[in-house]
Amino acid sequence: MNAHTFSVLLAGGVGSRFWPVSRALRPKQLLDLFGEGPMLRRTFERVSDLAPPERTIVVTSGSLAPAVRALLPEVPPDRILAEPSGKNTAPAIAWAATVARRLDPDATLMVLPADHHIADVPAFRATLQRALAHAHDHLVTIGIVPTHPETGFGYIQRGAAHADGARFSFAFGGAGAYRVAAFAEKPDLATAARYLAGGEHLWNAGMFFMRADLYLAELARHRPALAAQITAADDVLAVWSELESISIDYAVMERSDRILVVPGSFGWSDVGSWRSLTDHARGPSYHHGDVIELDGRDNVLFAEHGLVATVGVSDLVVVHTADATLVCPRDAAQRTREIVQALERAGRKDLL
Repeated sequence: MNAHTFSVLLAGGVGSRFWPVSRALRPKQLLDLFGEGPMLRRTFERVSDLAPPERTIVVTSGSLAPAVRALLPEVPPDRILAEPSGKNTAPAIAWAATVARRLDPDATLMVLPADHHIADVPAFRATLQRALAHAHDHLVTIGIVPTHPETGFGYIQRGAAHADGARFSFAFGGAGAYRVAAFAEKPDLATAARYLAGGEHLWNAGMFFMRADLYLAELARHRPALAAQITAADDVLAVWSELESISIDYAVMERSDRILVVPGSFGWSDVGSWRSLTDHARGPSYHHGDVIELDGRDNVLFAEHGLVATVGVSDLVVVHTADATLVCPRDAAQRTREIVQALERAGRKDLL
């Protein structure tokens, strides 16, 4: 793989949807939900031969930086960028781009969320290589070939096949990359069903591939004040509080005329809530830890501490830790964020 490839791992999320296991100092990306190790560690390992530790940059929060350094001891400490506050993805990636460009003027970025699950790693890596092959003069994103009418994701509508695409045979339309016709926000169910039937829409997975200098140039073109603040600063942290908080999608991807999408199908999941874990169950329910389940199915049963036992129930989430227990219908699992908000209002910092 190209010796100029850098991986940029975005690891700053708080992960409130996985309370009570996820806490302020142990969000989702630091959890082991699949018995494979913490998700950040797995993300790093999946791409470490495409971008070794010395070409790995992790963007995280200041409070999580010590845990990230402990989890990734191979990564040079100065490549772990600790944000004083969350500013969304456009500034985070711009900061990483300036660091990568300083290390290598020809740096190409492979930007990946640190908390996604990948079932088919060989297919994932092959898709990354297709995306990187187009990243020399385009901003490239990966679109997941949808398997059902999902309302929780944004979508990317593919346009015409990119002229270089004939070099990269792929099952989705036979080309490696496509122009982007449009980005779409999270749809209602009827619209999502129409997207699925039409065959032109892909799930937006939040993965990006581009030369560092090209990203900074496009950011300067579409968000000049933000780009100038970051690239002109001797110390980005000194101007961090003044930066605009904006996603790369809104700042650049939806505005640039140099965007390509590479379709991918590799068992991707953003692992957005406790409910999503049933998609990865090895049996009728998802089990973690010391669990006994009798006459039930489609449950998420997570025992971090002690035993979780159920009899004759289905479609539940039951999570037990040393100091808190969560029980809810599986379809209400997204509402754990409301519990976190209620704990914040009550001043229960011991449970956050």
